[in-house]
Amino acid sequence: MFKIIKKCPLCGSKKKTKIIGNNRNIYSYFLSKILNLSENFILKNMQNYKCDNCELIYKKKWIYPKSVEKIYRDFQPMHPGGLNTLKKNFGKKKFIDLIKKYKYFFNKKNYQFSDRKKREIIKILNSTQNNKSNFIKLKKKFIHNLMNDQLDYIIRNKVTLSNMIDKPKIYSQFSGFRSDEISNYFDKIINLENISSYAEIGCPLWGNYNHFKKPWIEQYFINIDEKNFWKAENCLKYLSKRVKIIKKIKKNKIDFIGIYNFLDHLENPLNLFTKELKKVDHFAIICEDINLSKKIDCQHFSSWNHKSLLFLSKKIGYTIIAKPLRLSNSVFKLYALKKIKQQTMST
Repeated sequence: MFKIIKKCPLCGSKKKTKIIGNNRNIYSYFLSKILNLSENFILKNMQNYKCDNCELIYKKKWIYPKSVEKIYRDFQPMHPGGLNTLKKNFGKKKFIDLIKKYKYFFNKKNYQFSDRKKREIIKILNSTQNNKSNFIKLKKKFIHNLMNDQLDYIIRNKVTLSNMIDKPKIYSQFSGFRSDEISNYFDKIINLENISSYAEIGCPLWGNYNHFKKPWIEQYFINIDEKNFWKAENCLKYLSKRVKIIKKIKKNKIDFIGIYNFLDHLENPLNLFTKELKKVDHFAIICEDINLSKKIDCQHFSSWNHKSLLFLSKKIGYTIIAKPLRLSNSVFKLYALKKIKQQTMST
């Protein structure tokens, strides 16, 4: 059912303190089906503990690999927001299309699918950059009527509301981690003329390839075989038209790797750096900061803060080279790490 994690997977300490529990979400529901247990039982047993030494937060009881793999193979093979960064999945046209599908399924009394479309409609509305009072007021009323299946009101107001949808908010699931503030941060920490290769790990379509799109920079996506992560075959299909997809770094080193929302899925985070990513000069790591999010999802094995990221960097022979960037209006922080060059002793 559950395996016991006896010591901190980052520093090895056995001293820990019990902290906040887990959020109930779609993954706790999937686990209840896979394990044939109630969600309450799962959430109660998968408690989060903070290491007293390095402050990494991890689950004392964790699910076995076969059960983890089932989530990402059978129940949720692709991140719900994976393809949402494509332009066709946000905007007026998509909003109207979702309402048509919601109406169709609702009239057919297929409430499972009509509810799914409702959630997709609300995601678009809540991810819209428009902060004008008339939009906010109408959005609130529209969502209220949508949740209560008031079709007449929805059909009557859909066009007016759709015309108010502009750009997606930065760091929403429709824009990923592409923003001017991240690009400016990268420009401060590294001169692009000095790097010849850039790679990413995490969601294939959420990253910063455009910033590193230079004639002299080779770009890669490293498709790590991680059981506790989405396989994202559809996302990789789109990305493969732009960058090379590889499974591991072979002979040559890579100058710069972005690891975006991936660390918190790993049961053995050190293995990623000591086995898979030895030949790397710089890392950019984006993860939720527990001090900002104040919550932990059950599918995340760990959660990180500044002290645990600092411990990680020292452990693998890197230094944090700039003040971490808190991404605007989000729970994410961006850390930049540089490899410490070993000095040779002269005789």
